[in-house]
Amino acid sequence: MNPLPLPVRRAGRGEPLVLVHGFLGGSSQWIAEIDALGRQFDVIAPDLAGYGAAADRSAPGDIAAHARAVLATLDTLGIERFHLLGHSMGGMVVQEMVHQAPARVLRLVLCATAALGSIPGRFETMQRSRERLAEEGIERMARRTSATWLLERERSPAYPALAALAVCASAQAARAGLDAMEAWDGRDRLAAIPSPTLVVWGEHDRSYGWPLIEALWRTIPGASLAVLPACSHALHLERPALFHALVGEFLQSPLPARAA
Repeated sequence: MNPLPLPVRRAGRGEPLVLVHGFLGGSSQWIAEIDALGRQFDVIAPDLAGYGAAADRSAPGDIAAHARAVLATLDTLGIERFHLLGHSMGGMVVQEMVHQAPARVLRLVLCATAALGSIPGRFETMQRSRERLAEEGIERMARRTSATWLLERERSPAYPALAALAVCASAQAARAGLDAMEAWDGRDRLAAIPSPTLVVWGEHDRSYGWPLIEALWRTIPGASLAVLPACSHALHLERPALFHALVGEFLQSPLPARAA
């Protein structure tokens, strides 16, 4: 049985561009991207089950199920081929989408993510995050975690909105997300990704270290790399103008003959 369609934010015109948020995220984190990139693209941002506008839904315990839900939502919208961008856990979801439907993805942007969900070198282990979720509750855990995604932590201008979105997630979704990431490993599929790919990373990311980013860049055939200065994990919120320029230029460059 196909999953129910996810709620989406959608604006713009042109080729479809799908934005997939990560752990404790939601479609509202993409408001600036919908505005900036919606001038050239039909931007579609779903809320994954358990997050944002879909916080009342039970979140699946594996990354592949999230990928199936996004693909089913695009089927409902009548969208066959699309550009695809995933941030953090959403980057794992989009890698799964490429694996499940490789011919549908025109271009791929992997933003502050990895091909290994256990995330070696993360600011804390998945097990410690599970323990703190149980000890603190979802609100304290979400606020504390979202602060680590910003270079200036709670002092960042982006923190209030980011934290407010993070606390919308259900405790079930947070636990399921940690379990899903820890169990996921897409390293053996990287060399088979057919879509032209851009890997984007913030140089001070506390969640995903350079070795994980380098593995994406060096293993995905022909992948391009952009390292953004003076930002951390939520790089699209900290360096929006640079992020939009890089992503927009990559998405609008001519497709290679094999991908056209």
